[in-house]
Amino acid sequence: MLDYPFYDTYRVENDWIDHNGHMNDAVYARLFSSAINHFHDAIGLTTAERDRRDYTVFTLETHITYLKELKRDTPFYIKVQIYDYDVKRTHFFLELLHQETETVMATAETMMMGMDRKTERPAVFPDDIFHAIQHYADSQGTIQWPKQLGHRIGIPRT
Repeated sequence: MLDYPFYDTYRVENDWIDHNGHMNDAVYARLFSSAINHFHDAIGLTTAERDRRDYTVFTLETHITYLKELKRDTPFYIKVQIYDYDVKRTHFFLELLHQETETVMATAETMMMGMDRKTERPAVFPDDIFHAIQHYADSQGTIQWPKQLGHRIGIPRT
């Protein structure tokens, strides 16, 4: 079983840089999504297993916060955390951290749901996948959740 923490490591590539000279916002979304996919692979929900079981997971909602700029060649990693889960949903919280300074550069909060591919309806996780999610969440211990978790977007009014 996979124990916490699960990391995905990267370095900012040239083609990820936008006209402002930093990593493009769409790249963050793709990398956060990839980190969750790699987490699912690590707990046994690989592409082959999804095909074999006619089962997959869908993203229901994602919220990304951009806290610091990432420039070309910056090394970083994404840490996958589970904030909450039930038999068919996982509420992930991910942090993108500068590899050298450990500074949190961005965060993503994502809700995923298990889906039966045959019925195209929500479905409970297969037992082994549910137990892997449960084990990973339990192995996290107590986490100080940051203010970005559950943050509502809006313009502050006085």
